[in-house]
Amino acid sequence: MLSPYFVVINLIIMGKELVLASETDREGINFDKLAHFLSVGILGKTTDADAYLEQFTDFEVYTLRCVTGKALLDVLLDVDACIAPPYGPILDKNLGHIDNLKSSGMRFGVYSNCKGMERLNPLREMDIPIYSGNKAKPAASGFIEVCRSMDFDPESTWMVGDNPLTDGGAVGVLEGMAFVKPIEVDKKYVPSRSKRNKLTLSGWLRRLAIFRTVTGNDKIIRLGGLHKE
Repeated sequence: MLSPYFVVINLIIMGKELVLASETDREGINFDKLAHFLSVGILGKTTDADAYLEQFTDFEVYTLRCVTGKALLDVLLDVDACIAPPYGPILDKNLGHIDNLKSSGMRFGVYSNCKGMERLNPLREMDIPIYSGNKAKPAASGFIEVCRSMDFDPESTWMVGDNPLTDGGAVGVLEGMAFVKPIEVDKKYVPSRSKRNKLTLSGWLRRLAIFRTVTGNDKIIRLGGLHKE
C-alpha cells in the first residue's frame, strides 16, 4: 500500500506546484490528481479497465467490441508514451493505424495533459480535434467536458492511454478504457535534464500504477502478445 506521505514527497520532488488549475499544458499537480493517485494505489480503481495493449496498433475495435460487449464509436487519445515517445514525434505506424480506423468510421480526439505542440500537426492534418481547455486528467469532469467539446457521447467513447494515474480517470466515466504499454523514453527528444528527471520519477510511479492495475487481474483483456502477469 502506498503511503500518502510517500505520494506527497514524490510530487514535491517533481518540482510542480500543488495547484495549477489554469496552466494551459495541464501538467501540474492538483487535488484531483492526488486523490486519483490514492484511489489507484489503495483502492485499485483502475483494475476495472477493459484492456492492456502491447502497443497502440493492437487497438482492435472489432475484437474489443465483441469481447467486452461495449459500445465503441469514439476514442480519446493520449500522446506521450502512448502514440509517441515522450516529447517526440508520433510514430508513423500509429498515424497509419489512426488513419485506417478513421476510414472505417471511428472518430478520434486528443486529450493530453501536455501542450498542443507542432508535433501534433499530423493529427491536425487528419482533422482530429485536440482539447485545449483547462480541465486536466484524471478529473472526471475533464473527460465529460472533452466529450462535450468534440460532440462525443461518453457512453460510446473509450480513452486510450499509457498511464493509470492520469488516463485511468476515465474508468467508470467513459464507456471503456484501454491502457497501452508505455513507449520507452528516447533521450534525444527530451529537451532538458530537469525533464529527464521528471520522466524518470513519473515513469517509476506509472510502473507502480500499472502493476496495481494489471497484476493478477483476470478481467482485463490483453492484446498484442501481452500475457497474464
